[in-house]
Amino acid sequence: MKILKTIDIPFLGKKEQGKVRDIYKKNGQRILITTDRISAFDRVLGFIPHKGQVLNQLSAFWFAETADIVANHLEAVPDPNVMVVKECQPIPIEIVVRGYITGVTKTSLWYLYSQGKRQLYGHHFPHGLKKNQKLPKPILTPTTRATAVGGHDEPIDKKTIIQRKIMSPVLYELVEKTALTLFERSTTVCARGGLILVDTKYEFGFSQGKLTLIDEIHTPDSSRFWVKESYQKRFNKGLEPENFDKEFFRLWYAKRNYIGEGEPPKLSNSFIKKVSQRYIACFEKIIGKPFIPAQSSIKARIINHLKQYFAEVVIIAGSPKDQSHVEQISQALKDLELTFTVYFASAHKQPKKVLEILDCYKNRKLVYITVAGRSNALSGFVAANCSSPVIACPPFADKLDYLVNIHSTLQMPSEVPVMTVIDPTNAALAAARIIKTQIEGR
Repeated sequence: MKILKTIDIPFLGKKEQGKVRDIYKKNGQRILITTDRISAFDRVLGFIPHKGQVLNQLSAFWFAETADIVANHLEAVPDPNVMVVKECQPIPIEIVVRGYITGVTKTSLWYLYSQGKRQLYGHHFPHGLKKNQKLPKPILTPTTRATAVGGHDEPIDKKTIIQRKIMSPVLYELVEKTALTLFERSTTVCARGGLILVDTKYEFGFSQGKLTLIDEIHTPDSSRFWVKESYQKRFNKGLEPENFDKEFFRLWYAKRNYIGEGEPPKLSNSFIKKVSQRYIACFEKIIGKPFIPAQSSIKARIINHLKQYFAEVVIIAGSPKDQSHVEQISQALKDLELTFTVYFASAHKQPKKVLEILDCYKNRKLVYITVAGRSNALSGFVAANCSSPVIACPPFADKLDYLVNIHSTLQMPSEVPVMTVIDPTNAALAAARIIKTQIEGR
């Protein structure tokens, strides 16, 4: 099976690396690439096929499902493993909402409770509770955020958060209300798929002064899910609930006496396959549709999709016969370190295809370079159907074509602005100057 361990994308600049995601920054946005890395006990312990796609697409589903409750940072999903999100100022606290007392990690309620502690996260717990028991009502159990690989989350409570001025009392109350509302809504959605939302982690930040949900939401990495139908019977018998989350993975290690210290046991291929199947099953139960694995080479696909998404220049040529001219423009753009993508589509024969290309880039700040000659309808067609600048750079094979193509390109309809630049290098330079102006005006 194909695995995405990590990915280097030079045109996006410097890479940051979290436990599961590779992160890039560009144009005031973050590009979150969800890999197939799997972590537990605050350590990366292996790689699970399709895990990154499951997490990315589940988060996209939940962001849409909860957008009426709180704003979120999602702006686009250009690839099954990729999210483009707003740059936000994060609140350095993970907000964990728990509906049950369970868990084997050192910050989980059951682990701490089983150690004899009764005052946890600012809440008092009575004696006599059983593992996996439902709490009277969902509660917040915040932790500090461990953002780097190898970092550790630490329990914290409301009083300490306010004393340290991490959040004001007013902000904490808003975050608490929002988190509990998210949990309530998502409990209902999960129940439709036969799942119990046991507990989950939310992360918040600010975008333009507005509370914003960030990171991921209700994935098998950030949440626990149990099978609703069998929960009560298994609980009554003292059995572990059937689960569709990462707890299955954690328990495998815990049974081998590993909870984050020392050398971890090696994952077997059969267990890796089972974990992958769990992630996919969780996806299908929540979404209610079959999981469709993305095809082709993962890295090549991601790079291609991101090149298209972040294209600063889009070259549209009317015919493959213009390939050599397109290559000259492309080389000039490469020399200027501009991100670009190339399409071939005729305004005469494939107007629908041209419109589909333009639709991919609507509401984006970029420059089109059109390559067409003879009866150059392409340049005018593009300019008439988009709001971005259009530079026509007509091809030429001999002197006759050269003069005909220039004349055709200069004859644009009224109110359809097209800049004509003959030399491929100058067309690239013109595009670079326009882009610089766009960036400075953002």
